[in-house]
Amino acid sequence: MADALEKATEKILAANQQDLTAAKAKGTSQTMLDRLLLTEQRITEMANGIREVAQLPDPIGAVDKMWRNADDLLIGQQRVPLGVIGIIYEARPNVTTDAASLCFKSGNAVILRGGKEAFHSNQVLVTILQEALAANGHSRHAIQFIEDTSHETAAELMRLTDYLDVLIPGAPA
Repeated sequence: MADALEKATEKILAANQQDLTAAKAKGTSQTMLDRLLLTEQRITEMANGIREVAQLPDPIGAVDKMWRNADDLLIGQQRVPLGVIGIIYEARPNVTTDAASLCFKSGNAVILRGGKEAFHSNQVLVTILQEALAANGHSRHAIQFIEDTSHETAAELMRLTDYLDVLIPGAPA
């Protein structure tokens, strides 16, 4: 995934420029524009972040504790994936790659719902990550992206308790 990001730098920068142009036209603050801005250096940092996550020890299957109770039953705490994680966040495209890599590393699927300000950036980033997964024998469906950035869709995502195992709603940017 990290290599794929770096190879697609120009494509990512072009998508990000669309987001920046729209944000500037709406009078978005300089602080928000900086959060939204991607540069070659920031893409390299995002790729390096994925590489750092990849180098972490595999959390799945590790046994943290094991003991026998009074009835001689063996009881233990073992790390397992949580399942499907939904994440709602706003105008920081780097969250897309951070969240996707952390969820993938820990054996979870993720549904990402970013803000409208970073729509094109997030869309291209998810596509690149999905293609990298597929090219390496993994399901591209482990990383999903909700294209509807409305508040109604975010609220609906929060009600999907039969389908989401964990929901991380981010604070507005």
